[in-house]
Amino acid sequence: MKVLRAIVFLTIIATSLSCAPSRPTLEMPGKFLWAWERPEDLRFIDSDQFGVAFLAQTINIESDRVSPQQRRQTLDVPPGTYLIAVTRIETSKETTRRPKLDVSAISKITFLVKKTLELPDVKAVQIDFDAVVSERQFYRSLMTEIRKQLPPQTPLTMTALASWCTGDAWFSDFPVGEAVPMVFQMGADSEKIKTYLANGNDWTEPLCRTAYGISLTEGKFTGMKPDRRIYYFKDESWKKSDLDRLN
Repeated sequence: MKVLRAIVFLTIIATSLSCAPSRPTLEMPGKFLWAWERPEDLRFIDSDQFGVAFLAQTINIESDRVSPQQRRQTLDVPPGTYLIAVTRIETSKETTRRPKLDVSAISKITFLVKKTLELPDVKAVQIDFDAVVSERQFYRSLMTEIRKQLPPQTPLTMTALASWCTGDAWFSDFPVGEAVPMVFQMGADSEKIKTYLANGNDWTEPLCRTAYGISLTEGKFTGMKPDRRIYYFKDESWKKSDLDRLN
């Protein structure tokens, strides 16, 4: 079998630049591997069963600067693999470098996210941003602008802290096809949320009810609903033998 070698280098200049609904994500595979910033050889996956959501870039915001760091590691996947380009957003928490979350920042980030669609075989984009309360309105405006700028047929998805999915529905109006609750590395909320789910409860936020994000280290948990897309995370590069642990 010929192998598509997607060596993902982004060369992007951070230039400034009716919200359409997100297309349903039904054609996506039922399982995804998250491929973070490390060399990944995933030629062993069955592309009919697995997609790959890879970290395409990390955008740091501090003061009035929007600084992208593009992926520099290789990514090998079989032909036809469904690829999602993930953009990780991080904001400075230092008082003297607090980000200026304004229209200019939204424009720059939107431009950078849209550029990831130019990578080989990317079919969708995903935003990974652990927004604090003071950043939520900015996040809403950002997602609205990204959705407007993406082609209508391109799915837009997001990650979500598990606590968001049992909280006050602050992102229920986001124009995304799905929010992926990350049911791992939950810190102080871990036992509370796992007990909540084990008791048969579901996420209170409807956007969270199509997928789960779980870690290979922590594994599945009691109370998982059937027929939902699963995104798998690993702290190290994936190996073929890891697939046996996903069932």
